Amino acid sequence: MFKKLLFSFSLLTFVVPIFAQQELGLHFMRSNWHSNETNPAFVPAKGGVYRLPGVFNGLAFDGPNYSQLVTKENGQPVIDLNAVIDYLGDENVIRNDFSLQTIGFGFSVKKDFFVSFGHSIKYNAFFKYPKTLAQVIYQGNAQFIGEEVNIGNEMQLSGYHSVDLGLAYKKENLTIGAKAKFMSGFVDVSTDPQHDKVSLYTDPDIYQITLAGDYILNSSNSLDYRAYNDFDFDLNFGTFTADKFFDGNTGWAFDLGVHYKKDKLDLAASVIDLGGKINWKTRVTNYTVQDDYEYEGLDFSDAITGGDAPDFGNTLDTLEQIFDPVRGQNAYSNTVPRKIYLSGMYQVHEKINIGAVFFSEYFRGVERSSFGLHGSFDVAKWLNAGLTYSAKNGTFDNLGMSLVIHGKAFQLFAVSDNLIDLLNPTQGNDFAVRLGGNLFF
Repeated sequence: MFKKLLFSFSLLTFVVPIFAQQELGLHFMRSNWHSNETNPAFVPAKGGVYRLPGVFNGLAFDGPNYSQLVTKENGQPVIDLNAVIDYLGDENVIRNDFSLQTIGFGFSVKKDFFVSFGHSIKYNAFFKYPKTLAQVIYQGNAQFIGEEVNIGNEMQLSGYHSVDLGLAYKKENLTIGAKAKFMSGFVDVSTDPQHDKVSLYTDPDIYQITLAGDYILNSSNSLDYRAYNDFDFDLNFGTFTADKFFDGNTGWAFDLGVHYKKDKLDLAASVIDLGGKINWKTRVTNYTVQDDYEYEGLDFSDAITGGDAPDFGNTLDTLEQIFDPVRGQNAYSNTVPRKIYLSGMYQVHEKINIGAVFFSEYFRGVERSSFGLHGSFDVAKWLNAGLTYSAKNGTFDNLGMSLVIHGKAFQLFAVSDNLIDLLNPTQGNDFAVRLGGNLFF
């Protein structure tokens, strides 16, 4: 039934453990070539490096955390949907980034140039929805009689291969770096930014409901929608096949960066995924709703969930007409998040560095910024530990940590920008962790 769609919305809104994903701690790990992900001018001091397979996942969301959503009643866990509403803002965003780094290597050419190559599988997730959407679904539309309320949403779930070729040039104390990224998309479902409006109006006299839609949902290799209670949705996690890699869903993005280091002072600035856009041309389906629909005498929440609504069979027929979009096969495009880093570091002791960073991410019209302070200490010749404090997403209690184990020919590391939430996930709204390593030659 339509509860399948309701469950999908609930999952996206409250549970998805899959917002600006800033990786502030990684940015300060200058001796770790993975910091090149935040600035293409960060390169090893000499020689070559091979990047071991690594993984990153970062999630941040507005609204309640798990402990606020799930309460106890008679000793049993209970989901309190009314509590959900109390924790939502007027507009709410869920952001997630996932990256699986497969291969990567870089090497010096003469003494001034550094060339690099790498491949990653990436997922970007974005979901923005108004509080009124959750209110209508879970509490009904009776509270909005005589009002036109917004129940539209904006979303993008994209999976793609990223193949990058980087070049850095170092002259004395200054390094300039650039990286070109070829992106090949294999899965996407996203709203059209110009057509993501749905409104609901309940007439105060005859209790007639009017749904007005101007909504286009684009999909490539992910959504097969047959009816409101009959659809398949698959993100094809981990897809890595040649037929998907060269099938025409392609685009480009560029990283630019500068790095100045003299004596104890270290300054850097970069923009990541500048102009990033994927053009989706194959296996594309568009679902378009651009009409007004009316039906009478029911609370919208009951119509969706079943509730105690009378004559529910006729209601289902009406819903089937409403959720019957026009299908098309028109190519479309969407963007990847653009990120900016501005930072400075200072060596206060031969074993201690301190620094600060400003970060900004822009994605689908939403810009989020954060500020971080960092300190690192060489605990031993083979171990470095770092702490990062950051103010972001309206929170001021974010403490991150990094650990690097290294030898003459290898390096292993782990870094998180919010260790507190990571160790106590039921209390958190922000999670990020990266694991990886390097071999030197």
